[in-house]
Amino acid sequence: MSSIEPKIPEKKPSKEAWVLTLLPLNAGVQGFSTMVPLYILSLGGSVVDVALITTLYNFVLIPSSIFWGRMTDRLARRRFFFVVTCTGCTVIFALMFLIPNLVALGVLYATLGFVVGANSASTNLLVMETSEKKSWISSFSRLNLIANVGSIIGLAVGFIWTSTLPLGAFLLFCCGATGVAILLSYLRISEPAVTLETTHLSFHPSGYFSRIYHGMTIVVGHLVISPPSTKDVLRALRATRAGAMTGRALLFLSTFLFTASSALLNTSFTPFLSESGVTDNQIFAVSLVNVAIQTGVYRWVGDFINRFGGVRIGSYAVMARAGLYMVFAVSALAFRGTPLFVVASVFFGLIGVAYAFWNSATSVTLMSNLGQARQGNLLGGYAALSALGTVTGSLFTGYISYYQGYSTTFATAAAVMLVSFFVLEASLKSFGYTKRQPKGSDAAAPAI
Repeated sequence: MSSIEPKIPEKKPSKEAWVLTLLPLNAGVQGFSTMVPLYILSLGGSVVDVALITTLYNFVLIPSSIFWGRMTDRLARRRFFFVVTCTGCTVIFALMFLIPNLVALGVLYATLGFVVGANSASTNLLVMETSEKKSWISSFSRLNLIANVGSIIGLAVGFIWTSTLPLGAFLLFCCGATGVAILLSYLRISEPAVTLETTHLSFHPSGYFSRIYHGMTIVVGHLVISPPSTKDVLRALRATRAGAMTGRALLFLSTFLFTASSALLNTSFTPFLSESGVTDNQIFAVSLVNVAIQTGVYRWVGDFINRFGGVRIGSYAVMARAGLYMVFAVSALAFRGTPLFVVASVFFGLIGVAYAFWNSATSVTLMSNLGQARQGNLLGGYAALSALGTVTGSLFTGYISYYQGYSTTFATAAAVMLVSFFVLEASLKSFGYTKRQPKGSDAAAPAI
């Protein structure tokens, strides 16, 4: 008598298991992002080379985000875009290790800027497609937490690795980490039964970055396909003189100045530490402290802002960053080696805290005052100016540092940040945030 054994159903990964793919992916990418300026210097480059290569990378990020967003809607395949990102990063890191050449590094880093965001839209959409609508906020929080933990792992490995092993060999870890992410993409990501388009994400409160992408697509496409005429420019100038430079425009200008100032400091910061006697593993430690502190702060910064500071605490954070930048301007003249490492660890961590407050408060201000009309165009302008600020700051910082010194660079960054503070204060005054508002009032701010 034959017996029929029951068929054991194939165990499928849970709906949210795909998030673990970001753990090794972020470990490799974040570890490399800290390594890359050190690697440029080790290949004979200067702070100018660091600035130019970083500028090229930041510039490529803009059209690549638009391209991959459109491809995501066209193909509607989530795993594919994860595989593109993970495979692209793995191949690029391997080539960087095999071809230790400054020119090749610049080309490969720009290529990394193109592939690294291929899974960005799919990541956000998967959150909504694999969880119930009521759980979207918590799912996005979990996503950010996993990504940050991956970054911390990458930086921790970098700290240990560079204590005993050559810097260039760390590319093998980055390559291996993103290689593991390829495997996890196949094992953990299942195509959802019902897929959404990026337009669905753009109208949900959690989809802030998707709205930025859609707005940028509109603005960049308009500028490329149908650039504004002279008449349009003159009309805009007349409107500005007539008083149309409202709170939104001031907020956008403040953000441009903020990102330009941040790029002025951040792009030159690693070369400054390296040339001042701070070791490679200590530089990884500084980045590790910064990311770890930001990860912790983001867990409660929203409640803190809502309870105590209102959105105006964002302007206080900008002022704090300006002051901290001046600390580094003085440190560039006063400290070297281990004392500088201690100062950098403490104050760069505080800069990360200030960024968390600015980012959260500014996001609330922006989304509360967009109004109902032309949201795409407004968000596109905001995104375009943010990206332009980063590109501008990273471009000029190398030349200032090379010819005038790091102290001048950091003092310039502080001055630009201070201007951003005054512009942001004017913006908040225009919006009506003249004093701390009671809990819950931010959402009811006037739309100007």
